[in-house]
Amino acid sequence: MKNNPPVIVIGGGINALGVVRNLGRNGIDVYCVNDKKDEVTYSKYCKKHYALSEIDNEEKLMDFLQKFRRQIKCDVVIFPTTDLSVLNVAHLMKELTGYLQVTSDYTIIETIVKKRLFYQSLKERNVSYPHTIFSDLKDFQNIRKEISFPVFVKPSVSQVFRKIFGKKGFVANSQKELDKILQQGKDIKIDLIVQEIIPGTAKNHFFIAGFYDNNSKPVAVFAFRRLRMWPLWYGGSTICVSVPISEVANMKDVIINYLNEIGFRGIFHAEFKRDPRDNIAKLIEINARSWQKNVFPSVCGVNVILTAYLEAIGINVELIDDYENGVYIIEFLLDLMTSLVMITKRQLSFREWFTPLTRKNEQTVFARDDINPFAIHLFDNITNFISKKNLSRILGKN
Repeated sequence: MKNNPPVIVIGGGINALGVVRNLGRNGIDVYCVNDKKDEVTYSKYCKKHYALSEIDNEEKLMDFLQKFRRQIKCDVVIFPTTDLSVLNVAHLMKELTGYLQVTSDYTIIETIVKKRLFYQSLKERNVSYPHTIFSDLKDFQNIRKEISFPVFVKPSVSQVFRKIFGKKGFVANSQKELDKILQQGKDIKIDLIVQEIIPGTAKNHFFIAGFYDNNSKPVAVFAFRRLRMWPLWYGGSTICVSVPISEVANMKDVIINYLNEIGFRGIFHAEFKRDPRDNIAKLIEINARSWQKNVFPSVCGVNVILTAYLEAIGINVELIDDYENGVYIIEFLLDLMTSLVMITKRQLSFREWFTPLTRKNEQTVFARDDINPFAIHLFDNITNFISKKNLSRILGKN
């Protein structure tokens, strides 16, 4: 594919690394722009890395993209990898020339990315989701009348929140804790929502990912199940396994119908959690972009990222929903930490931890054909883990 348009990836980390590898392994020139050096910077599949301070500033991003296009002198496919970058790119596409997009129009992206709009959209379409309250601080004083503690408090747009607090959200175990969190949000002018915590373990979480073409038709669909996560109850996946679409048929119907109704186009990644109280799978969120484990479907036979690229350059792709089941994706360092805690608490056996390592699996960062990103990732994580804060979390708070 050397004669096809190059790609510019906006953002960094494991998500961007997966995009770079998915495309670079298929002979596509991939460039990256981020506000700092991280794993993707050192990938052999990253042709060149650009540093852009305040990458989430729309004007600065616009200026960079215009300069980059003049430098490349050909059409470029643009892959945003964060919530803010996908919003900014969708907003800028009307003004940018020479760029081919893999995302929907701004209004559709905004509906999915901004959680307040998203949950309202689900409610209008009778889609089941965790009980959610979005209102002003004063209206939360009697929240226990609508929802029981503990509750999960998260932002309407996650990226700014994560940069400030280093996490997806907070757990409030009482009205006092909730009031404190909501006041923090008000002080820094971040829109927060309060959501019930659906009971059940990590294994109750299911994901459906794929790509919708220009006609709002799914041309790639892939399903997988979470097995463990870090932090233990309110974190991100550390190990997942691919499952057949038939196992999540109801969830697939929900997400396909919803995305069809709103006229979605682009990469999607939807998270469900099956509620043991009523056995209904509740839709928790949708990412309207690539996600951290976007290398996973490729190993199983569905390269979602390459599909998006091909569609962007005008090559039609037939529906791909037949893939290998029982394959694992492992974020090794985090899963090792999670597993050690679970084994100590007798929530996991050594055999359960070890078995996936003996089966077909893919690592999110480690790759034999691209080793440097893992070395950087390992160094960064070791530095982080030996801090007093994380030692305290590992030994006493999980």
